[in-house]
Amino acid sequence: MKRNIAIITLITFLTGTVLLANTLGLSDNGDGTWNVNYVSDGDIAGFQFDVEGATINSASGGAAGDAGFMVSSSATTALGFSLSGATIPTGEGVMVVLGLDGTPTGLSEIIVSDPVGVDMGFTYDDGGGGDGWDGDACSMPDHSIHITSGGSVLYHSSTSIAGFQFNVDGGTVLGASGGDAGALGFMISSGGSTVLGFSLSGQSFNGCGTMVEVEMGGEATGLSNIIISDPTGTAISTEYFDGSGGSDVEGCTDMDACNYNADATVDDGSCDYAMENYDCDGNCTAETDCAGECGGSAMEDECGECNGDGPEMCWDGSYECDAADCPDETSDGVQLGFGNIGDGTLEVTYVS
Repeated sequence: MKRNIAIITLITFLTGTVLLANTLGLSDNGDGTWNVNYVSDGDIAGFQFDVEGATINSASGGAAGDAGFMVSSSATTALGFSLSGATIPTGEGVMVVLGLDGTPTGLSEIIVSDPVGVDMGFTYDDGGGGDGWDGDACSMPDHSIHITSGGSVLYHSSTSIAGFQFNVDGGTVLGASGGDAGALGFMISSGGSTVLGFSLSGQSFNGCGTMVEVEMGGEATGLSNIIISDPTGTAISTEYFDGSGGSDVEGCTDMDACNYNADATVDDGSCDYAMENYDCDGNCTAETDCAGECGGSAMEDECGECNGDGPEMCWDGSYECDAADCPDETSDGVQLGFGNIGDGTLEVTYVS
């Protein structure tokens, strides 16, 4: 009967709906074990989660052990619940202690239930706050690398990597091997604080994952003097990602836009562009026409009129800007001229 109750309880919390927002995190004990820390605003009756980047060898202890939870694990998943209805109390502490092979990059597929079997909506906290990086290499910015405190060098690169070199800060490098570089047969060497890797057979890799595992004396705090090259030997501009901020930064990613955001990794459709013939500050960058229009096509005609029709043709084939300036014309086609002789009479001349 107890077995049936346990199965029903487990199924119930696996299918519960999200009500609350709480967190799980990881901390290294330095001896191959890692604490799964929790912050909860309610009592916990059961939990299940996957470990990313490492293999689970054991799961025990913590508040789950103190409450008499039945705790079990596979290579990737840890599971705990009570057969007696006991709970992990509200607050914060160590939920369970994991024995791991490798350095974990995070927790995923998290399900935590309350005493009535409702999922409490837990999320993974990487230590940088609820909106911090999730520890997944694939959520790092493109063309970036990161080293975990345990020495796993993570990478995200859309360009194929054929060689790498970097210095490890904050600890002593004892050796380097493995990762995607090791799987492809890269020649990997280390000396002092420097790690170097390249392929003798022309192999390369891209995407995201673990580049190489660095055996450390002490805790790594970062990477510097980073040189990453593509298969042609050309340097790939690669930056160190320190894990701060969210995994994605939304903004305008078009360098031609007025509101280009150099830190943005995801284009949010907000790009704003200058009007034609203007810069982003509203200054005209083209010639202004006679009508005062920036980049306009209006021109002064021969009469000095902006966008005018030009001079008018007179009756005799000549052109004048003002029709009143055209020569006089008689009805029979004779041009007449008048002049004052000075004795009260007019002199009439004509040209036929």
